[in-house]
Amino acid sequence: MNESVMWFRRDLRLEDNPALVAAIKASQSGKVTPLFVLDPMFLNRSGAPRLAFLFRSLRDLNDQMSGALVVRIGNPVEIVAQVAKEVGATEVFAAKDFAPYGQKRDAAVATALAKVGAKLNHVGSPYAVEPGTVRKADNTPYAVFTPFSKVWLAHGWPAPTRKATVKWFGAPDVKTQEIPSDPF
Repeated sequence: MNESVMWFRRDLRLEDNPALVAAIKASQSGKVTPLFVLDPMFLNRSGAPRLAFLFRSLRDLNDQMSGALVVRIGNPVEIVAQVAKEVGATEVFAAKDFAPYGQKRDAAVATALAKVGAKLNHVGSPYAVEPGTVRKADNTPYAVFTPFSKVWLAHGWPAPTRKATVKWFGAPDVKTQEIPSDPF
């Protein structure tokens, strides 16, 4: 069966989320497992205000999904593949991550997913225009804002996607962990 997982990361939107739309289209049953992995690397390096904002945002997202969000704490390389295997997903969708840590992590996740017969698909990004897209004619980045902004506006960006209708397949059918309490 061709099922899919939506791996939420920075982009916690249900509307105008190209990765979510792709996950819905890829799912044979129309059901999508929503996943958020609390990576200890970020948990250990983030301050209380940032964590409070994240946890509140996750609780809000979970409420919008009627409690279906699957939350796991641990190494994303192991957890994403484990969840894909648990739910019988052949595809995992996520927005692109441009940070060095994210790119290295995603390459390792793709390798782990391949071992369980699944594929990582990057669709869209949390940015209106992906980093590195707007460059000078010699392919170097702009150093001055005004010329950058003119090219950025001329480049344009994708129109917002319509609100997707989705059937969540997650908690309580899929094991989840509690979203932590605010750290203060």
